[in-house]
Amino acid sequence: MKLKQTLRRLICALLAAALLAGTAAADYKSDWEQAEQELAEEKEKYEQIESSKDKAQQQQQSLKNQQSIILDQISQSIKQISQKELEISNQEQVIAEKQAEIDERWGDFKERMQAMQVMHDSGAVAMITSAQSLYDLLTFSSTLQQISQKDTDVLEEMNAQKAQLEEEKRELEAAKADLESAKAALEDKSDQLSANIQAQDATISQLDADAKAQQQVVEEKQKIADAAEAAYEQWVQQNASSGSGVCAEGFIWPLPSAGRVTTEFGADQWVDGKFSSGHKGLDVAIAGGTPIYAAHNGTVAATTGHSSYGNVVMIDNGDGIATLYAHMQSPGAIVSVGQTVTQGQVIGYVGSTGNSSGNHLHFEVRVNGVRQNPRNYVSPP
Repeated sequence: MKLKQTLRRLICALLAAALLAGTAAADYKSDWEQAEQELAEEKEKYEQIESSKDKAQQQQQSLKNQQSIILDQISQSIKQISQKELEISNQEQVIAEKQAEIDERWGDFKERMQAMQVMHDSGAVAMITSAQSLYDLLTFSSTLQQISQKDTDVLEEMNAQKAQLEEEKRELEAAKADLESAKAALEDKSDQLSANIQAQDATISQLDADAKAQQQVVEEKQKIADAAEAAYEQWVQQNASSGSGVCAEGFIWPLPSAGRVTTEFGADQWVDGKFSSGHKGLDVAIAGGTPIYAAHNGTVAATTGHSSYGNVVMIDNGDGIATLYAHMQSPGAIVSVGQTVTQGQVIGYVGSTGNSSGNHLHFEVRVNGVRQNPRNYVSPP
């Protein structure tokens, strides 16, 4: 019985090798890889544009924040200027009142001076005749001089007070001028920020248009890559074995230890923030660099880089059975298309290439191109 199984496996492997011989040099693989490379380049350009747009938006927001602060400062300056104008107006009122008081005192002073002059010129005789004592006569002139000096002192004090008030007014006006100058500088800065914000608006609009245009380029490159992938997959299928699948026995776990199964066949999952339903294989988390074993004898049908699967090896195990090993670390497979491999042979190492969130092996079993639950064929040690 064991001999028959061994012979059957050998026949399956020979059949797979025979089908792949002479077609391994097909151009489909290089066409797909070229398409994937061009797609990656265009995606990188798109991401760079989006990054530039994000930076421009951040800079614009920073400018708006600065302008908001400056507008608040301008508002405060306007309030301070209004306050200074009110203080100046009040000071002008005080000065006007002081001037009126000076004018009134000056009028009284002039009247007394005129009266005293009359007394000196023509009233002296009357003063002498009306004097009651020698002291009155002797102090008459001194009294007039004292009255005159008192008025003079009062006027000088009032003028000094007015001068002090006017100085205070000048200081208020200087403070107001400084505030107006600062306000004008803030307004100039606000105007410059407005101009910069408008310039950023134009930059963002242009980058947004560039991003949309580049997105269309990416979509076209994605179509080309998808078509190239489909052509390659078709070529692989055409050159892979087909049959009853009876060779699907005696498979081994493709890793030296059990690892940790993170996603079962058919499960839903989130990878890098993207939802994916109907998982097509078995994900086994294990340390990066762990060797990956061929689960069965066969012939290498494909080795390539894939935007989703990363670095991949597909082995045709004969009789319509194929196994796929994905997310290998760079530079990828250590086997080549058309090479015969034996069960347990190292074909690559665990990595996290492609659409992957951590080191793991994505393992698939296909029968005549239809994916099967690997649990039906392999069990962890």
